Order: sequence, then structure tokens, then C-alpha cells
Amino acid sequence: MSRALDGYLSQVAAGLRGVSRRRRLMLLRELEAHLLDEAEARGIQGEAAMSTMLHEKERPGLLAEELAAGEGQDANHRGSTALAAGMIIGLATGSHLWFEGWHWYICLAFAAAQGLAVGTGYFWARRHWLRLDPWARTAVAVMITSLLSIPLGFTTAHGFKPTRLFYGAYTGFLLERHSQERPLWQTLLEPVLFTAFMFFVETGFLGRIRFHWWQVPLELSFNATLLISVMLASRLRRVLAERWVLMTQEQG
Repeated sequence: MSRALDGYLSQVAAGLRGVSRRRRLMLLRELEAHLLDEAEARGIQGEAAMSTMLHEKERPGLLAEELAAGEGQDANHRGSTALAAGMIIGLATGSHLWFEGWHWYICLAFAAAQGLAVGTGYFWARRHWLRLDPWARTAVAVMITSLLSIPLGFTTAHGFKPTRLFYGAYTGFLLERHSQERPLWQTLLEPVLFTAFMFFVETGFLGRIRFHWWQVPLELSFNATLLISVMLASRLRRVLAERWVLMTQEQG
């Protein structure tokens, strides 16, 4: 928890006293989430670096006036970028299933569930656990995306398939871990390990399918596609967070 950020938010809150309590809390949550997003995008971790970044921003009193008159523009921006980033994931995975030869309605349902429910849902909810430490954030992300991926279980031609929820959990893990730079060897290893895990669950533990070697490259390429789409979506979010309308004093 950053003392500099807390102090900055307290000063903004003081300038929002004429706003209703509910709207004031909403504005402060959105402002905090944006500042944390920008700090993460710029690789800011220490207290001194956070303080420097905040000094670049508009004065808290002036910013409070602009937020009060903004009619939720900040929340709208976060919602639209969450939707765009989530659909990158959905389009990538749905397209991969289509190239594999799945029925178009299964591909469309998977893309919508993976993109809207899991991807966009994660990006929209993430602001609630940004202050946790990295491993706690990862654990929360995995649990939340597992719940959000329940619609994925119905994207089959044979009723509900609970193992589809693992794809949601894997997506949450990737999204949270790739919110910061990762070593290349870890990035390359992630789809390999998840592919091995899914085959162990499906063929060894549950015995739902019979193992065939030709299935390995298909599953591995799908998980690699999911990884690449997550990296692209996270990159998009970082770029938009860094360029959003929280102007510097020089720009103001």
C-alpha cells in the first residue's frame, strides 16, 4: 500500500465533498484503479517513484473538480477498454477452434464466453484486488476467472463439461502473471505445462477421452494461442492506461 497514493486520494476526496457519498466512492475507486494501472504500466514499484508519478499529475483539487464534472467518463473508458481487451482473447480462441473444424456455433459461443465472461470480466473486476501482493492477486484471479468461466462449460455439443473451467482459470493465471514482464523461459513453459495438465485430467484422472499423440499439437497450439492473446490484451490495457486522460501538469 502506497502512502503517497493514499495521500493523493485523500486530497482528491476532500475536493469531492459536494458530491454524493456513493458517487464520491465510485470516483475514488476508479481514480485509484487508473493510477495503479499506470504505475504498473510504467514499472513503478517504490514509494519514491510513485510520489514522482503523482507529482506529474494535476493538482488534487483541480482533478477533483474535473472528476465531479466528468459524468463517469473514467468508468466508461475502463469498461470499453476491458471489452476490447477481452474480445482479443475471445476472437483468438474462437478462431482457433474454427480452424480446428469445430461447428461455427460452438466457436462463436466459446469466443463470447471466453472473451466477454472471462476476459472482460477479469479486466473489469481486477481493480478490487490490485493492492494485494503478486501471488495473492494471482490466486484471486484464478478463483474469479474459474467462476466467470462457468458459461464455457456449456460450449459443447454434449451438455456441461466442467473441465472447460480450467481454461478460465488458466486465462486468469496468465492475465495476472503477464501484467508484468515475465522471463521468456517461463512464458514458453506455461502452455506446455497446462497442456500436460489437461491431458492428465482428461485421460488419466477422469478417463473421459482416449489419449492420441495427434491431439497433443492441437491442444498445445490452442493453449499457445490463448497465451499470445492474453499478452496482446494485457499490452493493450497497459498502453491505454498509460495514455488515458489523467493529464500531467504540463499538458494541463
